Amino acid sequence: MVTSTNKAQPVSLVDQVLGYVRDRILSGEYEPGARLRLQPLAEESGASLIPVREALRILEAERLVETIPNRGARVAPISRDDIDDLYRTRILLETHAVRESPPMPDEEKAEYLEILDQIQEASKADDEDRVLKLHRQYHFGLYNRTSSTWLPTLIDLLWKHTERYQRLSLPFRHDAADDEHRGVLLALLEGDSDKAAEALHTHLKTTARLVGDAYQEEVSG
Repeated sequence: MVTSTNKAQPVSLVDQVLGYVRDRILSGEYEPGARLRLQPLAEESGASLIPVREALRILEAERLVETIPNRGARVAPISRDDIDDLYRTRILLETHAVRESPPMPDEEKAEYLEILDQIQEASKADDEDRVLKLHRQYHFGLYNRTSSTWLPTLIDLLWKHTERYQRLSLPFRHDAADDEHRGVLLALLEGDSDKAAEALHTHLKTTARLVGDAYQEEVSG
């Protein structure tokens, strides 16, 4: 069964600010290097300074924010080296998660195929937010099948960073990414987790190259 990594829980003020700031960093609304001033963030997110400070500490631990001595917090910068490092690490963890997954029963096939069909529809409609949401749902449905509790947690941390870059690859990935996703799924249905891991490796390697090239083109003007 495809599962989500997000569970409904009461939202504290810290969680409220955390979600507010993180969403804007990942979407690019808060650009890399942008100053994060406490008072404006408190006013925008509807919280006091204490939850804002705590949220920024959490985001710093996630490496989405960095603190400059005597200057305060800012959105962590991005770079081609960061992209390459992120995807190298993602490939190690995510292929391992798939390799450790049990064979997929046939009754789960329809759920994953439905997600992939919805991704195609959202791509044709240029609905980037929905594409990214469904893309995450597909991948974490696979990763959560592993018996490890640490692997999905560590993968989730890295995904929070690559979401800053993923939008760069969307114009180039529609049909090719769909074929790669279906290749991973088919291998799991065949009970061949090694083949699924190899297919996922190819998918992530290709995505990393396209994201890196798109980023390089953007920064070079």
